[in-house]
Amino acid sequence: MTKKGVWDLVLKVIIAVASAIAGALGANAMNW
Repeated sequence: MTKKGVWDLVLKVIIAVASAIAGALGANAMNW
């Protein structure tokens, strides 16, 4: 795997995790 490929994968994972956290926080905020 190339370095660029690794960073591309890392960024996608970070974005996916951030989106999941934001979605969870948003849902919790609405419930409160």
